[in-house]
Amino acid sequence: MKNAKPLAGILLAALAAGGLTACSGGSSGGVFNQAFNVSGHWAGTISDEAGVARAATMTLSDGGGTVSGTISVTGHTCISGGNLTGTAVQAPANTTGDNPLTADQENSNSGTVSLAISSAQATGGVSAVTISAGGAGYTSVPVVSFSEPPSGGTRAEGNAIIGGPGRVVSITVVESGSGYTQDTQVVIEPPDQAGGIRATATPTIIGGAIVGYVVTNPGSGYTIVPGVTIQDQETQGVSSISVTLGGSGYTSNTTVSIAPPEISTGVRARARAVIGGGTITGFTILTPGSGYTSVPNVTIEDPGGGSGADGLAVLSAFSGGSGAVATAVINSAGEDAGQVTGVVITNPGSGYVLAPSIFFSGGGGSGAIAEATIDTATVSDSVTFTLTGSSSSLIGSYNGVWKSNTGTCSVETSGTVTLSRL
Repeated sequence: MKNAKPLAGILLAALAAGGLTACSGGSSGGVFNQAFNVSGHWAGTISDEAGVARAATMTLSDGGGTVSGTISVTGHTCISGGNLTGTAVQAPANTTGDNPLTADQENSNSGTVSLAISSAQATGGVSAVTISAGGAGYTSVPVVSFSEPPSGGTRAEGNAIIGGPGRVVSITVVESGSGYTQDTQVVIEPPDQAGGIRATATPTIIGGAIVGYVVTNPGSGYTIVPGVTIQDQETQGVSSISVTLGGSGYTSNTTVSIAPPEISTGVRARARAVIGGGTITGFTILTPGSGYTSVPNVTIEDPGGGSGADGLAVLSAFSGGSGAVATAVINSAGEDAGQVTGVVITNPGSGYVLAPSIFFSGGGGSGAIAEATIDTATVSDSVTFTLTGSSSSLIGSYNGVWKSNTGTCSVETSGTVTLSRL
């Protein structure tokens, strides 16, 4: 009888084990108590807005689904690194190692990671130049030079403005208009005095609207305020994408990439897939782009497993932007003739920790002194990463707006990410 109790215990244990297996509803096996956890070091690639894969590394800490870490990217045009925060969610997967009492799916080694990047850094560029002494004797515009920033930065650039009558000192935005591209030209009427120099300027365009102008040459010989005309050349963009194959299995993570335009100053078109029941039923054009001379390729990718879809881009010609109106402002006072009265920043540069020194050379005069102010305000990213996979490999996409306030990095962009655990 002494052996009765141990035998009963063995029997109960066997029954319990059998009950666990029966209740789990498992369809596959696995390593007991396995979990989806992304803590550790990762390496792989991230695409830029041109679709070119760049080397990337991530270091992540996953505490019960709350994820934080850092990212470093080499050669990407819009990001070099930053901090990451987000969540990791284990994907449902019934296996024989599950606990039916707590509903834990103990063998699921897959899931989804959602991350947001923050590279809260100032651009370190020159935001303004203040003339503290105008000097004297300048008969032509002197060359402006900024001292170099620390290693990794880019040097600022600018053009000087000297006083005296007859120069275009600024252009005021009366109407911003819409639809303008990088092919937009600002045409300033020639001076009314013989021997004068025609002024030139370039537009500052954000979201197709002209928000400002940079006077690149103030000209001379103006006694009457010249007219300003804004011209945008006729261009071709993607007006629609027709569905040639709908495919199957597509999810909300599907990305649509349109090849860049042949003309270097053009704008790359962007689109989003319309999905119904896993099939692509259409495309929404987000940005028609510009500068296309031939029909671009359309690439459809889905890290969730969708396949088989194809689309054909349709190009249409349009005249570009319209509605912009500007007014020139000329310097008609003579008391500051021969003095440097301002500097137009044509390139703010980046990476300055301390305000750079400014030097004036040439122009026939001397004594001009100016002080620079650098940008210390931080700019936030609004980019999110959505990755799926396991604790050993992740693949997905990113979407949003990078912190940069210039060029293609300031518009909504997207790309793909592929990572493997080191």
